[in-house]
Amino acid sequence: LTLPSVSDLTATSTSNTINLTWTEPDPIPSNGYNITCQCRRLCEASFDDKMQKISSSSPLVFSDINPGSYCEITQFLGLFAAGNIEFDSGDIVTTLSAESTSSPENITFT
Repeated sequence: LTLPSVSDLTATSTSNTINLTWTEPDPIPSNGYNITCQCRRLCEASFDDKMQKISSSSPLVFSDINPGSYCEITQFLGLFAAGNIEFDSGDIVTTLSAESTSSPENITFT
């Protein structure tokens, strides 16, 4: 018996969101996912924001994250009829400091 697995978890970020995408496990689709993400500002030592979401399928969006945050996916749990399976997690994502509103006019290298 082969356990289901998710091998293509992809995280992309903006200044205040993290978007997770993945392919449904084969050959057994899940009943849903329980995903936990911890974030902290880059200038702070401890994690201050822990978010947990339950999703029925990909994609999943964590929103309202402070710009310039360091975030870690600490749990990615597949919910199956026969039991739950912990998929590889530990992905680290950094949100942008701020969204760009235009291209830079002058860049100076010193």
